[in-house]
Amino acid sequence: MLKNYLTIALRHLTRHKLFSVINMFCLAIGITFALLIGIYVMNEEGVNARLRNIHNQYVIKSRWKQENMGLDITTLGPLAKTIRDEYPSQVANFYRFDAVVNLVSVGTRHFRTQIAAGDTSFVSMYGFRLVHGNPTRAFRNNLSAVVTEAFARKFFDRTDVVGQTISIQTPADGGSHDFIITAVLQDMPRNSVTHFVGPPFEVYLPMDANQYFQGGDKGDNWSNVFMVSLIELKKGVDAKDLDKSLARVLEKYQPPFVKGNLQAFLVPLGDYYLDANNGAVKHMLSTLSLVALFILILAVINFVNISIGTAAHRLKEIGLRKVFGGYKRQIIVQHVTESMMLSLAAALLSLLGYEAIRSFFAQLLQTSFQHFWQFSFLQGYFLLTLVLTLGVISGFYPAFVLSSAPTVLAVKGKFTRAMGRMRLRKTLLVFQFALVIMVFICSMNVSRQVSYIFNKDLGYDKEQVMIISSLPRQWDSAGVIRMENRKNNLLEVPGVKNASLSYDIPDGNGGGYVNIDTLGNASHFISMQIIGADADFAKVYDIRLQEGHFLTPFDARPVQGQVVLNETAMKALGWESAAGNTIRMGGVGGYLLRVVGVIRDFHLESVQKTIQPTLIASLNEPFTRSYRYLSVKLDTRNLSSTIDALQVRCKTLFPEAGFDYSFMDEKYQAIYKTELQIQKASRLATVLNLVIVFLGLFGVLAFTLSQRTQEMAVRKVLGAAWFNLVGLFVKEYGLLILIANVIAWPIAFVVTQRWLENYAYRIDQGVLTYLLVSVLVFASSFFLITVQSLKATLVNPVNQLRME
Repeated sequence: MLKNYLTIALRHLTRHKLFSVINMFCLAIGITFALLIGIYVMNEEGVNARLRNIHNQYVIKSRWKQENMGLDITTLGPLAKTIRDEYPSQVANFYRFDAVVNLVSVGTRHFRTQIAAGDTSFVSMYGFRLVHGNPTRAFRNNLSAVVTEAFARKFFDRTDVVGQTISIQTPADGGSHDFIITAVLQDMPRNSVTHFVGPPFEVYLPMDANQYFQGGDKGDNWSNVFMVSLIELKKGVDAKDLDKSLARVLEKYQPPFVKGNLQAFLVPLGDYYLDANNGAVKHMLSTLSLVALFILILAVINFVNISIGTAAHRLKEIGLRKVFGGYKRQIIVQHVTESMMLSLAAALLSLLGYEAIRSFFAQLLQTSFQHFWQFSFLQGYFLLTLVLTLGVISGFYPAFVLSSAPTVLAVKGKFTRAMGRMRLRKTLLVFQFALVIMVFICSMNVSRQVSYIFNKDLGYDKEQVMIISSLPRQWDSAGVIRMENRKNNLLEVPGVKNASLSYDIPDGNGGGYVNIDTLGNASHFISMQIIGADADFAKVYDIRLQEGHFLTPFDARPVQGQVVLNETAMKALGWESAAGNTIRMGGVGGYLLRVVGVIRDFHLESVQKTIQPTLIASLNEPFTRSYRYLSVKLDTRNLSSTIDALQVRCKTLFPEAGFDYSFMDEKYQAIYKTELQIQKASRLATVLNLVIVFLGLFGVLAFTLSQRTQEMAVRKVLGAAWFNLVGLFVKEYGLLILIANVIAWPIAFVVTQRWLENYAYRIDQGVLTYLLVSVLVFASSFFLITVQSLKATLVNPVNQLRME
């Protein structure tokens, strides 16, 4: 029986080659896109899955009553350890770390490296594997270091480096400290412990009696609000069970300035990656999955429409099967078999498509896709399930419709009377066009918002600004002055227009926060972002002064107590003019600062956030004295030679630091990585949707024309011109597209508006975008309809009527 099903299916598919190719091609597009997105979603949702006891692992997050008092991803330094010590029946283990970036040296090799100074429990707590070293005692003492395989290869060109010495700069005094490598960590896939924020950590230092900070264990300081803290609960303990315990510990130990402001709570580590940054990854996965589903739906609708359309050729076959005793379920199985064969053929074609575009998607989504012959069992199972499900869904409805035809009418081949007027095909076409118009409009609005972001006046100039981050660190007054002198030395390099030393740059990470009040009202203070910078910061970034002057250059005897405010800070303080006024930082007894100037507002963070009140202070103030970046304004002429000359000069000035640089426009693009990914994905989805819809329209129209050839011949004999005949089809399908627009517009508006609400600065949705999409869809559809129907109208009516 199965052989008979396959023979008949093959015969039918080869007899209607055009429609079979259209169906197979559309299904292949849907399967390819769904396969890529499915693998990407599985990989992203698998982050953290390999961590030991992942269902019992949690991150302690903070909810601050007073905004900007601390970060939500960090909490008080001793909290995790204390909760374990005081509630051992609830908490099994803890891990805290402080993330820093600094220069690590081995001989003449110097690299800017991600470092985590934390508790020594992380190897055993999360089940990380070591390629070298003792997993039960990865750290031997507080002078030990655990490094990754990648770090070992980068510095030593091998992984067996236990016992080797690395030198790390100590920023407090500008010196360096040696650490002995006691273990090499196996390179791990992305997870929220070794890849907490940004690039993965490569060096792990013990926090106990820490030699890096030279200030002891930062985990013992209750005033430290910037400690990343994770805990492991005992089996059977629920996260809610710890709410009261956390509140009691905070009530008992929190410092006065925190009291009443902090609520600590637990979030599952397993979902942390997906939920971070307001669920950015989860939203991305949902968007891509929805787009893939839309494409699959369009492909299935094409299959259903064309299958029902070509059913007229098979009604007599179905009628005779019933006359000779064929059962309804046999007819259904026959047609599902045909759709399954087509789906399997499309799957084979989709594998070729997958191989052809997987590198493009890997670059687009900044991930990796293995070859299809390297699929895991889960990925292979997903593909098989997708293909089989698609085959059944695509074939079931046409099979059900055809098998339900009355036997008498089916034997006579009277399709319209057997099946009714087939409004279903038009309804499905309307649904297809509504989907593609909605996706098209959303894609246009995403592109408009991204263009707005990259063309918006940011209040500063990011072009041709090089960011040098590999700087030797000595965070005291002498170190700041020495670095400023070295910066001035760079100005002698041809092509360097200006340079500035600072702790922060406009890279989306913002600055720290301080409390500012006026002398007249110490009980009311404003939380402001603070940037440590030198006198040339405004010149390098072309930030315009509104009043007064910028910071005074400092030398061996610098002028202190001068600050510059942005416009928002001045307004927050209730002033119409700020230059010459005095403010106080840190409340009664805090630093008195004189405002010497006001600058125009500029975006230090993403356009998703409003511009915050901002204070810029000199790097040589007692409360700033630290730096991370050297911003260099370059001449656009002879850029490559200028970079080469800078590299030579930097190696002379900073022989212990190397030359690690990037450009400000690249950092700005990195802020909006997700937006750029959504923009590219939505454009690709729009193109694929249009291809599928127009192929479906082509197939349905081809069938309709073949059914109405004699009607058109009669109309031509009675005097109808070619444009009258073309107008019939344009009018019929134009009405469907018009209805699709009416359905798609409000849905697209709501979807786009909800997405735009994530941005403090955003475009306004205008009717022009909607009209433009409608005109493009109308024009493309009318062109296809006109060309195809015109070809049919040019056939000699005598030949068509002779057949009758």
